[in-house]
Amino acid sequence: MENTKITHKKTLDAFHLKLIAIIAMLLNHIGSGFQIGLSHPWIYLFTETIGKLTFPIMAYLLVEGFYHTRNLKKYILRLALFWILSIVPFHIYFFNNWNFTFLDLFNNVLFTLLVGLIMIVLCEKTENSLLRFCIVVFSMFLTVNSDWSLVGVLIIFWYYNIKDEKKRIMMPSIYIALPFLLITVIAKVADPSFSNLFFIEGVGMLGMFLTIPLLLKYSGNRGYSPKWVKYGYYLFYPLHLTVLYIIRYFI
Repeated sequence: MENTKITHKKTLDAFHLKLIAIIAMLLNHIGSGFQIGLSHPWIYLFTETIGKLTFPIMAYLLVEGFYHTRNLKKYILRLALFWILSIVPFHIYFFNNWNFTFLDLFNNVLFTLLVGLIMIVLCEKTENSLLRFCIVVFSMFLTVNSDWSLVGVLIIFWYYNIKDEKKRIMMPSIYIALPFLLITVIAKVADPSFSNLFFIEGVGMLGMFLTIPLLLKYSGNRGYSPKWVKYGYYLFYPLHLTVLYIIRYFI
């Protein structure tokens, strides 16, 4: 009876989570890339909130992939390939120019995921807490200019390092979303002229909490996983940014 109950609750597999992540990503990037916040702040709040589902899901599945991949080197190389393919689409879509600097090479979320994966590979090789701390801090330094910046690799590390299943799912969202929300609200109260867009983005961090019920329903199964899904999951990132850039250019 107990096993039946657990199976009934765990209704989502990795394929379902990937679909949710890319849909949330698309909505988020439409909201930010088309500057919806300037004319429709409530819609922008919606796209920002839903968009905050994406990275925690990707980070969680990254850690799952680390534990279950058949070939870790190929996993790392796959992330590296799609990071490189995403450099130009990310920059032209979000910065709307072709003026690249060296730091712009490390701009997108796939670089954050790549560094996060290498970080947990290195952490797995040592039990020394100080050395692990240094690895995490160095990884944060590497991703300071990347999407999700310092907190991205922290989220990945917590998903890797926290062993209790429920705490592992819940705590990263609490650790990140609540401080962001608190700082944003304090800034707005202290200075009413504080940017409405930054305020919306801060409040939108509450969307991270929406990942908690989803991850609690994750069964640990891959689900539908042909090769096109494995590669399409990452290819969607540079592809949708390119398509959105073209659409924005012509409207």
